[in-house]
Parts: sequence; C-alpha cells; structure tokens
Amino acid sequence: MLTWAVERAQTLSKRYLRLDCDDLRPRLRAVYQSFGFRDRSERQITAYFVSRYE
Repeated sequence: MLTWAVERAQTLSKRYLRLDCDDLRPRLRAVYQSFGFRDRSERQITAYFVSRYE
C-alpha cells in the first residue's frame, strides 16, 4: 500500500505525502523510514502522541 501511495502522489505531482502514526509504534515508524519518509514532528492529539512523516 505504501508503494501505491507514493506512486499515486507522484502521479498527481504532489510534493509531499504525509503519514501519521502512534508515537509508540517503533516497528511501523521503521517501515515508514525504510520507504524514505522522514520524521517531521511529533504532536499530541487528545491523549495520544503521534509522529508525522513526510
């Protein structure tokens, strides 16, 4: 699905594709990073902390 999302964003000439995930999910964060996404920020949304990748 990530490959499709990246390709779709490129097809649509999007400069960024942002993915958010729970800050406490290191394996998911590693997957995002392995696809070349960079950690841009952390944010608290209600009681949850999320990492934002682009």
